[in-house]
Amino acid sequence: MIHPTRRLLCLALVPAACAVAAVAWPAMLLPLLAADALVVALLLADATLALLAGRRLEAELAGPSTWSVNRAERLLVTLRNTGRLPVRLRLLPDLPATVRVAGGSLALRLPPRVRAEQEFQCTAPRRGGITCAGVRVSVDGPLGLVRRLILLPCRRELRVYPDLRQVSDYEMLARLDRLEWIGVRRGRRSGGDTEFDRLRDWRSGDPLARMDWKATARREAFTVRDYRTSQAQRITILVDAGRMMAAESGEGGRTMLDAAVDAALLLAWVAVRQGDRVGLLAYADGVQRWVPPGGGRGQVARLVHALHDLHAERVESRHEDAFLHLDRHERKRSLVVVLSNLIDEVNAEHLERHCRRLAGRHLPLAVLLRDPALHGRLPPRHLLGEALGSDPESLWRAGAAAGIITWRRQVIDRMRRAGSLVLDAEPARLTPDLISRYLEIKARHLL
Repeated sequence: MIHPTRRLLCLALVPAACAVAAVAWPAMLLPLLAADALVVALLLADATLALLAGRRLEAELAGPSTWSVNRAERLLVTLRNTGRLPVRLRLLPDLPATVRVAGGSLALRLPPRVRAEQEFQCTAPRRGGITCAGVRVSVDGPLGLVRRLILLPCRRELRVYPDLRQVSDYEMLARLDRLEWIGVRRGRRSGGDTEFDRLRDWRSGDPLARMDWKATARREAFTVRDYRTSQAQRITILVDAGRMMAAESGEGGRTMLDAAVDAALLLAWVAVRQGDRVGLLAYADGVQRWVPPGGGRGQVARLVHALHDLHAERVESRHEDAFLHLDRHERKRSLVVVLSNLIDEVNAEHLERHCRRLAGRHLPLAVLLRDPALHGRLPPRHLLGEALGSDPESLWRAGAAAGIITWRRQVIDRMRRAGSLVLDAEPARLTPDLISRYLEIKARHLL
């Protein structure tokens, strides 16, 4: 596709002025025809050279094929001019509109028989697979009268994985014994632990029996030994990807499913680190992902790959399909963690029934996410009068929200009485609360 430039429009003013003058002076007709012929000749020559220059360009894409969500990633574009004339151009990778490219397109003058490399910093805001069809190039003609827009094909498939910085943060804080900084409460008991875990600094309340005097002398600081229970267990994480998980839970279009995926991956990493075997089942109107339980760091990588392109769908969640698949493929007793959201009675009744049926064979942990748009409608009790005075209609919104929240608490109470563990968590607090509950289950030997 060829477009005129501002220089061509300015040049076209010359015959336009001659045309205006020819109205008053017919003698200007001959210069007008000459000016028109000159402009057309220059335009055709510039367009022809721009067309030939675009055909002499070749492009390649390089860089990592796996990206992390909301993290700047490097994409290297290599352009090669095989022609005999220099080319002035602007280039930009052909990525989806949601991907942010720092600085936008880059201007470049490419001499003949020369290869140039340009690096772009790209940020993908969502998980999943994206396709870069090639490089968008706008080539200017040698005279600058036209600009040709072309796509240099060099297709590249990219995978955007969840941001796993939370894993490194957890590991660093675990080494420093500062997990409370991210809201994680350690559930380790004072007795009954048999396997050595690590050395850490002494804190007030630590028994003297755990003091490591050799390490204390070597480090010149009081040091104690930490132990953990040496029992490998099985965990199966069920992630609901139906319509109830499509509600936004944060800035940037972040959904409840995004919060559930982040929490599930960190739970898997912590469980594998504890020696447990972790599996995954994701479902919406049917089973969409199934990763059998396994251990080791490779299992975490398999879970990341299985969840990286999982998105909430506007369909009803079929809990019965997920639990039936679990019954067929998971025979051993496991901690079954169900990440979902309850907003209507039908889905609540299905989830409640299946968790009740699981309670004898497995240990169900229902993790129910709170909808910020719903709970935010209910003002604090001490501010209720002020809120009603400023906005009388908020009474009806608060009343509707209170009714749904009360019904939700009744469902949670019934599930707990039926033998299920329940975690009612805000999406922003889901990850630390889920890890804390898992460590508590391990410490109390509930499984």
